[in-house]
Amino acid sequence: MKGSIGAITNLLRSYRDHSELKPLTLLRFGVLLALVVALFSVTFHVLMAHEGQRHDWFTGIYWTLTTMTTLGYGDIVFQSDLGHVFSMVVLVTGVILLLIVLPFAFIRFFYAPWLEAQLKTRVSTRVPHHLDGHVIICNYDAEADELIEQLAHAGIGSVVVESDPVRAASMHADKVPVVRAELGVRATYESCAFERARLLLANSTDVINTNIVLTAREVSERVPIVATAVSPKAEAVLELAGANQVVLTTRRLGRHLANRVPVGSVRALTVGRYREVSIAEFPIRNTRLGGLTLGDAEVRTQTGVTVFAVAKRGHLEPGLPTTELRKDCIGLAVGSPRQVRALSGYLGGSVSGAGRVVVIGGGPVGCQVARALERRGASVRIVERDPQLRQSIAEVTTDVLIGDMTDDRVIERAGIRTAASLVLTTNDDATNIFLAVYCRKLNPDAIIVSRITHPSNVEAIHRAGADFAVSDSQIKIQSVLAAVRGTEPMILGEGLDMFTAEVPRSLEGTPLLDSGILARTGLAVVAIEGNGVVDPHPRPERELSRGERVLFVGTASQRDEFERVFK
Repeated sequence: MKGSIGAITNLLRSYRDHSELKPLTLLRFGVLLALVVALFSVTFHVLMAHEGQRHDWFTGIYWTLTTMTTLGYGDIVFQSDLGHVFSMVVLVTGVILLLIVLPFAFIRFFYAPWLEAQLKTRVSTRVPHHLDGHVIICNYDAEADELIEQLAHAGIGSVVVESDPVRAASMHADKVPVVRAELGVRATYESCAFERARLLLANSTDVINTNIVLTAREVSERVPIVATAVSPKAEAVLELAGANQVVLTTRRLGRHLANRVPVGSVRALTVGRYREVSIAEFPIRNTRLGGLTLGDAEVRTQTGVTVFAVAKRGHLEPGLPTTELRKDCIGLAVGSPRQVRALSGYLGGSVSGAGRVVVIGGGPVGCQVARALERRGASVRIVERDPQLRQSIAEVTTDVLIGDMTDDRVIERAGIRTAASLVLTTNDDATNIFLAVYCRKLNPDAIIVSRITHPSNVEAIHRAGADFAVSDSQIKIQSVLAAVRGTEPMILGEGLDMFTAEVPRSLEGTPLLDSGILARTGLAVVAIEGNGVVDPHPRPERELSRGERVLFVGTASQRDEFERVFK
C-alpha cells in the first residue's frame, strides 16, 4: 500500500508540475493524431491502387485505425512488399500514439486530477474535537518522525501541518497524523486547536518560522512555541515574533560536544535531571577507575552516587559489583547534584586530563566547540581543509591549521598523536567515521568526541573509536521533548535516552532483582517514583508496587522490547 501511494504521489506531482500545459498539449495531440490517420489513409489508397485494388475512403480510414490499434482483422491486406512495409510503419506508429502516448495523456490530464481530488478528501482540514494537550509540528522531516514516535510513547498526541495535498495524502497513508492547511493563515491554527495545544514546533526555514510564530500568536499568547533556527540573527527575530524558545542547533550542538571534553581534571557531566535526581556521565579513561571492577572502585561509598550502567560505544552493561570499568567505557550515574560534584572530585583526584584539544572542522559547529572550550581555559587548535574559512575561524582562535587530515605532514603539525582530546565536527558522517578510525590508531589514549548527522550511523562512529557521539537531530528532538515535559534537555550518549513507564501488572510485587527488566530488555533502571517521591537508589530487593513509575535508560528498541515483553 505504501509503495502504491508513493507511486501515485510521484504521478500527481508530475501532473501538477505540468498542468498548465494541459489544454495546449491535448489540442496538439488531437491534431497530430488526425493528421497521421489522414496521411495513412491517403497512402493506403495510393498503394492499393498501385496493386490494382479499389476501396472507398471510409475503408481506408477503417484499415488505418484497425492496424494502428493492433486489431488487424485481416480482411483487407496488401500483396506487395511495399504494402507490407507500410503496414508495419502504421502498426508501430499506432502502438506509440494510441497505446503509449494516449493512455499517458489520459492519466496525466484526466485521471490524475480526479485522483488528487479524491485523495484531498481523505486528509482532514482540522483536528478531532477531542484532541487536547497535543503538539503541533509545522514541517515533516526525519526529526519530526522520531519526535512523533516518542510523543506517542509518552501518551501525547501530535499533528503535522502540511499544505501540499499530495504529500499530505502520502503522509496520511503512512499513518502520520496530518492536517491539510496553509502555514501562514490564522485559520490553520484555529483548525489545529492551537489554543488547546501543549506546544507548537516551528521547524521550517527561518523566514517561514517567523511567519508561523507571528500568525500563531494571533490565536493564543499562552501556548508555548519552540522554533528552530539556522542563522544566529534569526534567533532574536523569532524571539521578538513571540517564540518562547529558539533552538539554534549549531550553538547547542557545539556546546554539548564541548561539554564531553574534559578540561583540567576529568569530571562528571550532568546530562539531565528528573525532579531532584541528576543523571551524569563520566569517562573512565584517564581516571583512577580504569581497570577496576565497580565494587572495587567504591564509587557509591566515596561519593553517594549510584553507577547504574556502563556504556561502551553505545551499548549498555549493567552496573553490577563485578562490572569491569574499562578505559574505553563511559560511566552512567544517578544521584543528587551534590553527589555528582563529589563524583567529579573523586575522578579527577589522581590523573589529570589536561592537554591540547584538536577540533577537526572549522565550520559553525567547530567554531562553537572551540569558543566553549577556550572559555573553560582549554588550549584549542582547529584543523580545517577549506582555506576560505580561515578568516571566520580566526575570530574564534588564532591557532588554526589549514590542511587535509589525510596528509601525514598535517597530522604531525596538528599534534594528533599527543592531543588529550579530539573533536570531529564535519557535517559528513563518512568523513567523521574515517577520522575516528585514523585518530584512534594514532592516539589510543585520546578522548574522541564526534558529531553525527544521521542517527543511523551511531553504531559505525562508535565502532570507529569515538567515545561520545552527538547528533543534530538528537539536539532538536531532546530540546522539544524537554519543552513538552517542562524539564532541561537530556542529552545522553547518542542512541540512549531516558524513559518512564508505569509498573506493569505482571511485575507488581516483584523484587527489582527478580523482575528480569535488565536481562530481558537491556534497560537499566535509574530510579523508581511513587507517591511523588523519587528513589534514585533502588535496592535489588525492593519490590515494585502498583502505581509506581520506573525510570529507565536505554535505546528506543529496548523500550519497545519492554512494552512487548511486559505489556
